[in-house]
Amino acid sequence: MKIAREKICLYSSMYPGVSSAEMIINCAEKFEVGGVELMNFCQELPTPDREVARRLGRLAKERGLALPCFSVGIDAIVDTKESLERLKGYAEICSDLEIPYLHHTIALDYRCGRLADDEWTRRFNTGVPIALELAEFCRPLGVRTLVEPQGFVFNGIDAVDRLVRLSDEKIGIVADVGNVYFYDTDPIEFINAMKGRICHSHLKDYTFTPNGKTPYYSANGVGIYDTDMGEGDIDFDGIFTALNNGGYNGYYALEFETPKGDEMVQRALDFFTR
Repeated sequence: MKIAREKICLYSSMYPGVSSAEMIINCAEKFEVGGVELMNFCQELPTPDREVARRLGRLAKERGLALPCFSVGIDAIVDTKESLERLKGYAEICSDLEIPYLHHTIALDYRCGRLADDEWTRRFNTGVPIALELAEFCRPLGVRTLVEPQGFVFNGIDAVDRLVRLSDEKIGIVADVGNVYFYDTDPIEFINAMKGRICHSHLKDYTFTPNGKTPYYSANGVGIYDTDMGEGDIDFDGIFTALNNGGYNGYYALEFETPKGDEMVQRALDFFTR
């Protein structure tokens, strides 16, 4: 099963050592995809600068590109007050640019491994109030917050389901088809469990066969290795079928873990699109 090119958006940088949002916008126009997912880890927006964001928004609009989501990578449980204020600043950017979704991480713990129960609970209970307050802040702005399965706390079916329920379903979900493996969860099972809540999707590929790259490790110690899209072990046909069966009609953001330039983008599009 393939997806339409106009439903593809570019997310992380395609070029080694470069994290320019303007360059990503130019690449999206070049490859005639549907949109761009802006993010705080680009060169232009490490802080929520509304003037800079408006310039990028105008540029994307001039190129005929949608802005379906803004992504913020942040460790909100380390400095909760500062993190929340930064996230609110990015929420205002979403409102300015009419971006419907603000996706944010909560705990950047993707290399820490399995946590003791008391530490897991501490991190979860610290992060939840931040996510809930941000969701309420965003409502009058016309923006919905999204979380993805990520790391070793806010990951897996039970933890993500619990967070969304605590928000009274105000918080939506990004179906990151790679991150769930960190919690030893099958992405198709995750998508089926989150039916009706998924608003956005991140596509990446991993292999479980050693390939010379530094591995990540799942909570159960399974080695996970980055690889080019279409060359790994992720069942994308099953994932797209599950999303389609769940009524998903959003964008699919290409997330390149190891950027290699235009050739890599073309290979990914050849693999994913019809």
